[in-house]
Amino acid sequence: MTTNDLDSQMAAICADVLDRSTLGTDDDLIALGMDSVAAVEIVTRVETAYGVDVVDVIFDNPTVTRLCDVVRGAAPGGAADA
Repeated sequence: MTTNDLDSQMAAICADVLDRSTLGTDDDLIALGMDSVAAVEIVTRVETAYGVDVVDVIFDNPTVTRLCDVVRGAAPGGAADA
């Protein structure tokens, strides 16, 4: 999966959960309305899609870019495979 694919897919997950038509990769998800309920939904979707549990980091990494970095870092072989 390319960086752009992951970014696009993660942005789509977050935009859907936050009921936004568009979402920039550096937009602050908390400022856009991510509360604990929305965070649980994002965590669930990310784990389902990528097999990566981001529950412990979502509020410390509240942007698409930073969540993608976490997913890439957890991928087998690190960022090279994501």
